[in-house]
Amino acid sequence: MHPRVSRNSTLASCIGIEDGPFLPKRLGGSKAPLVAVQLNGPHLVKARVASISVDGLDATNSALRMLSSLPLRDSPILLAGATFAGFNIINPRVLQRRFRTPTIVVIGSRPNNRAVKRALVRHFPDWRKRWRILSALGPLYQVRTFRNEGPIFYEAFGCEDNEARRILKEWSYVSRTPEPLRVAGLVARGLFPAQPLD
Repeated sequence: MHPRVSRNSTLASCIGIEDGPFLPKRLGGSKAPLVAVQLNGPHLVKARVASISVDGLDATNSALRMLSSLPLRDSPILLAGATFAGFNIINPRVLQRRFRTPTIVVIGSRPNNRAVKRALVRHFPDWRKRWRILSALGPLYQVRTFRNEGPIFYEAFGCEDNEARRILKEWSYVSRTPEPLRVAGLVARGLFPAQPLD
C-alpha cells in the first residue's frame, strides 16, 4: 500500500528519526545509536546512523549532520519524540529553521510534563537548559491516523496544524505510527540489538 499522495504533493519523500537500544547511564551506558531514514513512498532510499551520548546534549547537532547529507527536497522531518538516549534532546525548532521544512515531534502517549521536570531537576545540574527547550515546544495536539488504533500526539513546527495532520495521516499506512518512524525504529533495533544488562 502506498501513501495517499497527489501528483502535486510534496509528500513523496519523508524522513524519520529514532534512537536504538542503549544501556542507561546508571548501568554504564555512554552511547546510543540515532538513525535517520528517508522514504520515497513505501521505499527506504537513504539511511544515516550517528552515535549520541546517553543523557547528553549532542543529539541536535548529530541530527543536523545526518540530515545535511540527505536530499531533503522539502521532505517533512518526523521525530520520535523530543528526547533520545534518555534525556538527550533534539530541538525541532533548530531543524526546522535550518532545513525550512515541516518538522513534527510525534509521541505515542501524552507526556507527563510534571514527572519529566521532576526527573530533570533530580538528575541534571543543567536541568533549566533542558526544561527550557522541552517546555517551549508549543501546544500538543492529537490525531487518529489509523483505523481501530488510538491517537498519536504531536507538536508541529514550520507548518499549520491541518498540514501536520495531513502529513501524519498520509504516512501512517501500516499502523498509527508514521511509516518513516516505524522504519527508523526497525533499522535501529536491527542494527543495534539490545545490550545485556550484566
